[in-house]
Amino acid sequence: MKHPEVTGALRTAWNRQLYHGWTHYNTIYLSGALQRPLIQIGRSVKELGSWDGARRLLTLSEGHIWQHPWPSVLETLRHEMAHQYVQEVLQVRDEPPHGPAFRQACERLRCSPCPRALPGRLAGADTPQTEEDRTLLKVKKLMALADSPNQNEAQAAMNKAHSLLLKYNLDAVDLDRERQFSTRCLGEVKGRWAPYEYRLASILNEFFFVLVFAAQSYDARKNRSGKMLQIYGAPENLNMAEYVYAYLTGLLDALWVQYRAQAPPRMLRGRQQYFAGVLTGFYQKLRGQAQDLQEQHALVWKGDSRLKAYFKHHNPRTITRYSRGARQTRVYQDGILKGRQITIRQPLQDAGPEPGGYLPEGRSLRSARCTAYPLEEKP
Repeated sequence: MKHPEVTGALRTAWNRQLYHGWTHYNTIYLSGALQRPLIQIGRSVKELGSWDGARRLLTLSEGHIWQHPWPSVLETLRHEMAHQYVQEVLQVRDEPPHGPAFRQACERLRCSPCPRALPGRLAGADTPQTEEDRTLLKVKKLMALADSPNQNEAQAAMNKAHSLLLKYNLDAVDLDRERQFSTRCLGEVKGRWAPYEYRLASILNEFFFVLVFAAQSYDARKNRSGKMLQIYGAPENLNMAEYVYAYLTGLLDALWVQYRAQAPPRMLRGRQQYFAGVLTGFYQKLRGQAQDLQEQHALVWKGDSRLKAYFKHHNPRTITRYSRGARQTRVYQDGILKGRQITIRQPLQDAGPEPGGYLPEGRSLRSARCTAYPLEEKP
């Protein structure tokens, strides 16, 4: 189906990005084994992508590119490259399309052999069947208790929720329990990150059992390249980290509105400093809680070696960079004091529009799953 917003110039830009992605993956994952095919943008509403070996034609759906995050598009691109690899390099023709050779190619290309993936669950109402489901249900109940008007009760509930998640993840690592890792994208593609955004990434990375990566990405609708936050981890931890990210990004705006109404005019330009202060204060609070768990219960999170291996497998070439901290202004210090008072509360779909820790009315979860979903026709 043709999308009226997609101009010829935009399709040309998309095609250029797809060729760039194909060349990148062929180089770093396949050592240049593939010969460059013809890549086109099609208008199928049933297929995200396809590989036509007879014509050496790799096709990505226009609707897929328009509707879904770019990492999802690149996942589909690698999926079709795997079909190309089976046919042209492995030269296997007597297996089903998604047989052993294809799964081998997907392993090399770091993509799922499944054409689609279902979103994870955090606040689902279905009856818990697995240990992960039961753990998340307990966490959800504790987060509901965190809505208590009594600050001490609310904080005690959240401390218990974090302790429960910590014990669960420590057991998973100590017992070497099987874990199905995946990745998700959070936020928007940006050319530059502000200091507070790096602080938010460090909160997720250090306290919510995921690995965080500032990935080079592309906004197909705006034809703009930049960075996007990606998180790697087990589904239950991705769900929680995604929720915390959305909660905090919404809360920052609400807290700034409150602060601006009371602050003198000379402080009204310190929005980013205030955001950085709030998240620094919250980071300090979480750090204190982690130290308490270590001292009182000997619970120490040292990371997950399997998750680190999974991350390294998908990102063989990474560079560590450090951002400049926020300026130590009065606004920043006021933000720290406010951040130390934050308590993550109940799931957002149950929250109201008040700015006391919930998303303001009209604001949505600013996150996107890095998975390929079925296309939806636009009305």
